[in-house]
Amino acid sequence: MKAFLILLITILTLLVLHGIVGAVTWHDDFDHALEDSWYQQGDDSVWSIEQGYLRTEIKTNKQWQTIFQIYQFIAIPGPYNNITINIENIGGTDARFGIALGKHFLNDDGEVEETGYYLFFTNDMQASRNGKIFLGPGKRWHTDALNQMLLHFDDGRFQFFGDGESRLDFMDTNITQLDVIGFVLIGYVTNMASNGRAWAEKITITGLPVSPKRKVTTIWGHLKQE
Repeated sequence: MKAFLILLITILTLLVLHGIVGAVTWHDDFDHALEDSWYQQGDDSVWSIEQGYLRTEIKTNKQWQTIFQIYQFIAIPGPYNNITINIENIGGTDARFGIALGKHFLNDDGEVEETGYYLFFTNDMQASRNGKIFLGPGKRWHTDALNQMLLHFDDGRFQFFGDGESRLDFMDTNITQLDVIGFVLIGYVTNMASNGRAWAEKITITGLPVSPKRKVTTIWGHLKQE
């Protein structure tokens, strides 16, 4: 095994020298915490790994407002294009849960001025700027849970499937690549304790950008653990 990995590292090192870039697949079945793979945005929720599931719930002292929380994928940084995201056994109660796909919009100084999101929930889809969202009572679909949620993004085209059924297919020419991929949890809190919670069993992301240099680093880290 070590001999094979060393040979592979040698080949990939040669590819690094030529600047060749490939694409990889990321899979997480949530059997243990990966702190360097996900980053929690916001402090109004709790995220945990329990019995092979990613679980989250709203935990806040805020009242009479919408809670917007993202659990961002950071294992392989963007930008992202031509990617497919497949989530198995995903759902929520008293909250909307799904996948956020985001784009950074820069100011004249090249700094991030705001982030626009398309939010794909198990039962709805909405757009948001910097986490601002109107959470109405209506839902597009009566599916608080799905066996499979599938998203595909390619050059501004968004495709969304729920349990094998095409739900949305649209273009946004202002978004040719993505900067943010993450789970999104949204709920409205009152002066009563929130019961909003959600879960996901597995996620697979294909088409992620990665250079051979990163592949070498990953494989070398694995080799040292052998």
